Amino acid sequence: MMSSYLKRRTARLVFLHIRRRYIATTGLYGLNHLKEAKGFQSFVDEAIQRSGELVNYIATMPSSVEIIRTMDEISDTVCAVIDSAELCRHTHPDREFIEEATKASMRINEYLHILNTSHTLYDAVKRAEKDSHLLSKEARRAACHLRIDFEKGGIHLSPEKLDRVNQLSIDIFQLCRKFNENISVDPGHVDIFPASLIPRNLHYLIKPVHRSITENSRQSSGLWNNMKEKGFRITTEPHTLFAVLQWTPSDEAIDLFSFLCEVRKLAYLKGNSAPLANLEVVDELIAARHELSQIMGCRSYSDFVVKQNMASSPQVVMSFLQDMSNIVRPKAFEEFEKIRDFKRVKCSQSSVDLEPWDEAYYAAKMKSTLYNLDSLTVQSYFPLRQCIEGLKVMVKSLFGATFCSVPLAAGESWHPDVLKMCIHHPEEGDLGYIYLDLHSRKGKYPGCANFTIKGGRRISETEYRLPVVALVCNFSRSRGSSVNLSHHEVETLFHEFGHALHSLLSRTEYQHFSGTRVALDFAETPSNLFQ
Repeated sequence: MMSSYLKRRTARLVFLHIRRRYIATTGLYGLNHLKEAKGFQSFVDEAIQRSGELVNYIATMPSSVEIIRTMDEISDTVCAVIDSAELCRHTHPDREFIEEATKASMRINEYLHILNTSHTLYDAVKRAEKDSHLLSKEARRAACHLRIDFEKGGIHLSPEKLDRVNQLSIDIFQLCRKFNENISVDPGHVDIFPASLIPRNLHYLIKPVHRSITENSRQSSGLWNNMKEKGFRITTEPHTLFAVLQWTPSDEAIDLFSFLCEVRKLAYLKGNSAPLANLEVVDELIAARHELSQIMGCRSYSDFVVKQNMASSPQVVMSFLQDMSNIVRPKAFEEFEKIRDFKRVKCSQSSVDLEPWDEAYYAAKMKSTLYNLDSLTVQSYFPLRQCIEGLKVMVKSLFGATFCSVPLAAGESWHPDVLKMCIHHPEEGDLGYIYLDLHSRKGKYPGCANFTIKGGRRISETEYRLPVVALVCNFSRSRGSSVNLSHHEVETLFHEFGHALHSLLSRTEYQHFSGTRVALDFAETPSNLFQ
């Protein structure tokens, strides 16, 4: 019987063969530019050319309504490149696609700074905002937001200060990208020897490593002929680290118990400190953000960045956080004491403290001991396939809409695991499309996220461009033929699906406000409600 690894490997080779053979059918995400990796270059070229044409049109001073509509088309043209490049960079298995997407993202973001410093566009937006009585409510809001965006880019400053703001903005963008790239390249790891110390049910998360052993070690372990000792490498990326911090030893022997406590400590410290290269990146990022905020006349970067949010100042944010802290602190402290006391009983030490790397383990252990709650039993109730079906049932119950599978055209997908669905309403018709990329694999974005590919927007009086999104998760497929989710993973799935629904169900005239393109401190509300 073919192993699951060989099946996946064969499927991927077949997928790549089909994609190459029928590459002319369509491009990645259904975009004709992206039939090959080099297509990102022409994608950027055409986006810049089209945006230039639209800027020239605005220079002719059309009506205020036309100014806002055209500005939204410029934004849509640029976002089409940025959004597709970001999804490609985080999920595509082909290194050439990733590299071309990265270059495209850098080029279009540099061009975006040119647009953001265009006085032709800024003056037109200000004129449209003054004619607010001629605009719809959404168009008035768009005009206001566009003006503020220009001013956050420093367009109202002197030429010297504006040049500096542009350079700082580019530096900040590149530093943020470098920070994320460093985490992807070096998430940190801890090597554990011997392999027998790691619970068998966690072997799927880690990979074997070997080391040479000394003469004394060979004598004590009885390994006379074998010069290598097997161990396991724990990569301390978030998904693996979360599982490691809840490790339960299969044997309650004190030595193993103490050893796994030390493993959790090592993994926690490494996972929260690696990569060391980011220390310098963070220092540079803080300095660049502070200088930017000072030039823009703000006391701090937090003052600068929260202006357009519902909580419009750091003081409002801190007041909210303090109010929340006052509400939850007594209960949190009560729970902390319960977990700490439980640890003291398990360790037979009356004065031991609860360390940060202890919390997840002892919380899970306490639930299991006091409430007979077995996390593996809970997982058995949440097969991934059934969770997806449950999401469909909820969407139909809440919104009267249904999801149906859509066949993928050759060249449209980036991996054989990817599925595509359409959301349909019996009265309103098709509402949008969603790609599902749910399984973990090497080189893929390590967390779970909703990516916008196309925002919804009105094209004409009779035509609406439907939104397209991608739901990306990292559920391990190594647990057997049926992938079962932990309760935490189910919550994450529902949360990210809430973001996807926000994009798919929203109906806006302008893509500038489509789906999750809202105030940052509101963007999490729909997803948390669905979770």
